[in-house]
Amino acid sequence: MFEAWGRAIYRHRRLVLILSVAVVAFFGLWGTKVFSSLQTAGGFTAPNSESQKATDLATATFGHDQGDVVVLYSSDKLTVTDPAFRSAVTSTLASLPDSKVTSVSTFWSTGSRQFVSAGGHETYAVLNLAGADDAAKIKTFDSIENQLDAPGLTEHAGGQIPAEGAINKQVTKDIGRAEGLSMPALLILLTIIFGGLAAASLPLAIGGIAILGSFTALRALTLFTPVSIYSINITTILGLGLAIDYGLFMVGRFREELTRTDSTEQALARTTSTTCLR
Repeated sequence: MFEAWGRAIYRHRRLVLILSVAVVAFFGLWGTKVFSSLQTAGGFTAPNSESQKATDLATATFGHDQGDVVVLYSSDKLTVTDPAFRSAVTSTLASLPDSKVTSVSTFWSTGSRQFVSAGGHETYAVLNLAGADDAAKIKTFDSIENQLDAPGLTEHAGGQIPAEGAINKQVTKDIGRAEGLSMPALLILLTIIFGGLAAASLPLAIGGIAILGSFTALRALTLFTPVSIYSINITTILGLGLAIDYGLFMVGRFREELTRTDSTEQALARTTSTTCLR
């Protein structure tokens, strides 16, 4: 079967190349958007466990125990009792679109001194955002983040949703950096091993395609079930490692078969029929 597969690939190599480019392009365009669909927090509890059922019951009865975003406003000169401080905060929060922010709690809306620091120069606001899940709320926060600045005050946004968004961005940045450092090093080592740039590039190309394919598979999974952000690290390591491993098998065996057979087609057929059985 594998020998017939190798012969079919050789005979239709141009079509295989075109289809491969199209598939990789789809992986790159659709699969790389997986980061915004992954869970940064949660995903570690069994949905039907007794503890999770108790948590769901408490949430349904008493509501959430925390807001999505906590915005800290501070001033070196003004205190929360100054009209200018109050006006800056309340007018800023009032301007946020209702379609994005479902509720806002502040010192002035609740009257609770727990919203104010001991010195009276800092206060915080608790925002609940629109969105069916954390991924949707992260997008909501990104759309209003620049609207949280209050004139004359220093502003810092934190809480669950900003933290998850920051982790998503950091994971994406770290993966890009890791690949940027590892790929050139691997290319140098493979060039030394194979003695040629073309042969050395093939395992790396397979590794890159495997990573994009993993991103695509993960995004498809997010359509049916929650997927943790840490799955990216696992699939990247496994995809790159296995792809390079089997890429070395394929390239090494193909070069051996070229010296033993009379045609490239026969060498490719022998390569796939023996290497794929390892």
